[in-house]
Amino acid sequence: MRWVSCAAAVGLLTVASAPATLAEEKPAVEFLDHAQILSDSDEDAIKSQAQSMHLPNSVHAVLYATYPTSGEDFSRTLFHDLVHEHPQFVSGYALQKNVLVIAVGFEPNSMAVHCGTEVCQDIKINDEGRVDGILDQMRSALADDDYTVGMILATRAAADTTVRRQYTQDKPTWSVFIAATLVIVLLGTVGLIAYLFVRRARLRQRFNYIERARDEAEDLITRTGSRINALQSPLAGDHLKRQWRSLVNRYIDARPILKTLESIQDYSLHAASIKEAYEALKQIKTAATQIDSLERFCDGDTAVRDSEVQWLLGDARAALSRQPDNASLHQITQRINDLSQDLSREDFDSAFARLLADYHPLVGALPERLYPQRDRKIPPLLGTPEWRPGIGTHYMPYRFAGFWVANNNVSSQLPNPYRF
Repeated sequence: MRWVSCAAAVGLLTVASAPATLAEEKPAVEFLDHAQILSDSDEDAIKSQAQSMHLPNSVHAVLYATYPTSGEDFSRTLFHDLVHEHPQFVSGYALQKNVLVIAVGFEPNSMAVHCGTEVCQDIKINDEGRVDGILDQMRSALADDDYTVGMILATRAAADTTVRRQYTQDKPTWSVFIAATLVIVLLGTVGLIAYLFVRRARLRQRFNYIERARDEAEDLITRTGSRINALQSPLAGDHLKRQWRSLVNRYIDARPILKTLESIQDYSLHAASIKEAYEALKQIKTAATQIDSLERFCDGDTAVRDSEVQWLLGDARAALSRQPDNASLHQITQRINDLSQDLSREDFDSAFARLLADYHPLVGALPERLYPQRDRKIPPLLGTPEWRPGIGTHYMPYRFAGFWVANNNVSSQLPNPYRF
């Protein structure tokens, strides 16, 4: 039923009056997908929808940004990346006046909408309830990991100045209550139709992705398996190879489905099969990219090494901030910081692996109340966007540990590096 609210939102956007001034030219659409959650077909769908919406003339460019981590400096990090990767969207210390930005971050989950001066004025971003109203439209879709629909809904909400969150209201009279109920039913019906249309479009995107990816999957599996076997590093031991084999087996199990999909006429009748094949192929592709990064890490790429050490350092500092008098956490944080100063040492990957192994029991020893609480169905395995070198082979990061510490019966069924 979660999608009913999302569908109703789409319906609301369908029947609500759009701004009188429509964009004569399609806005440019760009992506900063640092969380690696959007496939090429996802980006194509978002771009197509954004350029077909009734955005104000002032919107010359729309940027969609994703980050694997976020926090108090989420907006600052976004602006910093724009300066380096899309300087055309920045003017001095602010966005260009004709830019709209929709951003999503994880760990913790965050959403944001930013705009240049002219765009902010035209979409009435400073009116009461506007920002929360826009973000509310994408919340349910993001909770279901449907990032494409979430970003499309947020863009439509930005274009429709009537969308806003209502904070407090006087108690309604019965007539108002009845009228509101009828409106909700009507919008729900229209929204359901719109949702079915979006769902069909998403299935088509996934089907197109399968058609493109399945031809190269076999070669990708062979090459990636060889690269894992060739890695001489403690970070590429038996645990990692088992995770890779598990992904490959999932793909092999999906082969009959891929064969069946070649001849289907109506893919809307095969939603479950399409989803299964899509996820198997996407995890293989994601894992191959992660193995490539691990290989560069082991081969001495200082940029990759610095990125991974800084991520680990941030995780350790987050744990230390919850228990600042913990001498062991102080010590491990200092060791990580020291390693970050010597990115070219020959035994870097071995030293990094030892740090992870020493860090793991410290994470598990914290009082349960100090962990960020997360509801995870599976741990961050190879092939998922949250995985990083050493996760599941040497340790579980503090930012993911809360669920597994609180659920020992679940944790006990996992390999040692995930247990607490």
